[in-house]
Parts: sequence; C-alpha cells; structure tokens
Amino acid sequence: MDKPIAGQHADANRKMIPSATLEIVTRRLTAVLVCFSIGGYPIWAVAAAPKLQMHRQMVQQKDANGLYPAQSTRGHFSVISPIPFNDYTITTEDPNIGTLTMHGIGSKSVDDMEFGTIETVRTARQKDLNLRDFITRTAANLGAAAPAIVVKQEGPEEVAHAAFEGTSRAIVMRLSKTAGSVFNVMCDYPVKAAKTARLMCDNYVSSFRLKN
Repeated sequence: MDKPIAGQHADANRKMIPSATLEIVTRRLTAVLVCFSIGGYPIWAVAAAPKLQMHRQMVQQKDANGLYPAQSTRGHFSVISPIPFNDYTITTEDPNIGTLTMHGIGSKSVDDMEFGTIETVRTARQKDLNLRDFITRTAANLGAAAPAIVVKQEGPEEVAHAAFEGTSRAIVMRLSKTAGSVFNVMCDYPVKAAKTARLMCDNYVSSFRLKN
C-alpha cells in the first residue's frame, strides 16, 4: 500500500453525520459547488426551490483499503470517499437557463470535514464557466488569497486544480468542464485540522474519474 492511501486509510474511521435532508446534503460545501453566476448573481438568488432525489443514503460498502467507492447513480463520474456517502440529484428551475440538474456524491464527517462532488449538466442558455474566475471567487468568499491555479486539457476535460486556506476553513478542489457538464470535486475542512485533513482531501480529489 502506498503512503497516500495508507494515510487516508488511517483516518477512514471518521463517521458521517446521518441525514436525508436537503439542508444538510447541500449545506456549506454544496452551496459553494453550485455558485455559478447568471449576470453576476448566484443561481440560488433567482432559481426556484431545489428538489432533492436521494438515490442512496449513507452508503457503507468498503473496498480492500477500507475506503468507499462512490459511483454516481445518474451522473457521469465516480470518486473514492474516506467515509460513507450520499448519492443524490438536485433539480431546480431557473428563469435564465431553464432546468438546472446537479448529480452529487457528498458527505460530512463528525469532525467537520465535507467531501463533495457535483456534476452540473450544462444547458443551452447557460454561460460558459471560466475555471480560473470561479476558483478565484470561491477563494475570495472564503477569505483566502488568490491561489495558484493550474489549468490543462485532460482528454475531454478542461481541468483546473487549486488549494487555499481562509481564516477558519480550507479547500482542495478540482474543477473541470466537458461539452456537456461541469464537474466540481471539493474537500472542505477546518484549518486547525490541516495536518491530517489535507492528505485525505488530496486523495479524495485525485480519485475523481469520468464514467466511460
């Protein structure tokens, strides 16, 4: 077993906070994940109340390393979670872009770490997402300095990676887009827990795979 996986496995006994409610599933982390702007305004400022379809809740099937392989039921991606996860789809109607659909895998641990991956299906009327701008805005909202951002083409994806710390929270993220979707993989953790949390976040974010 290599060192990164061993380090992640060592902390894989973290427990997930159980909840089937939209309030918890889409709390702080998902709010950041879906903050796509329409004319400078966040989507939740103009869209109808979102509807949640929970496909699977608190999935606890582990792999040989004690981690939780997470394949999105309706989305086109998978990740490997260090804790049990929820698998869900959120839809809402927006007057500017039409039906907004988001397929998510997410969970929150008892020690206040959040692991989330969301695929946002692109619509014909949705503005193209500038990866650098989105990450820069996310960092600013967290009270963090503008991070170093690496953008490159990986097969069908244009991909950006970044990590940054605010005053109390830190984020590791992978943001990408294809012709049909935007994918945001994000791990959010308390700055005070960075010594152990950063390795888990790096491994979680790097485990993202597109579904063939």
